[in-house]
Amino acid sequence: MKNNLLLSILSIFLVSCTIKNKVENDYVPILVDMDKNEVFLDSYKENVLILNLWATWCKPCIAEFESLVKSKSSYEGKKVKIVAISNEDHDKIIDFIDKRDIDLEFLKLNADLSYFNAYSLPTTIIFDKEGKEKFRITSGIDFTSKNFIKKIIDIEKL
Repeated sequence: MKNNLLLSILSIFLVSCTIKNKVENDYVPILVDMDKNEVFLDSYKENVLILNLWATWCKPCIAEFESLVKSKSSYEGKKVKIVAISNEDHDKIIDFIDKRDIDLEFLKLNADLSYFNAYSLPTTIIFDKEGKEKFRITSGIDFTSKNFIKKIIDIEKL
């Protein structure tokens, strides 16, 4: 009985070590670009970041891409970056982009949207130049509206 208990404990220990090593060797970055290079949100610091969470099946997400692209001209010469993030299959995102003319930076999230505390789509999160969340919008929006652009430019001036 004593040997069986010792053998069981040893087996559990060995299995847990094996699982841990497997996870460490199969590191999956949280964010990757469309070339599958790891990306860190810290790399956007010193810029206001408009982070748009979307999906290929989300009609309101797709509808707001046009205004998101058009809004870029309002930030010329400003420290503002716009990034669209989906957690769908990488090839599905690439296929979606290739079929449309959307001039945005796209990233793939290798996690659930709850990573950003997002539970509906579209969700847009605005981060200041220090990387702190300033506000978020949990519905479709016209990114070219004077009110939205003014908020972004006001944050950029800080």
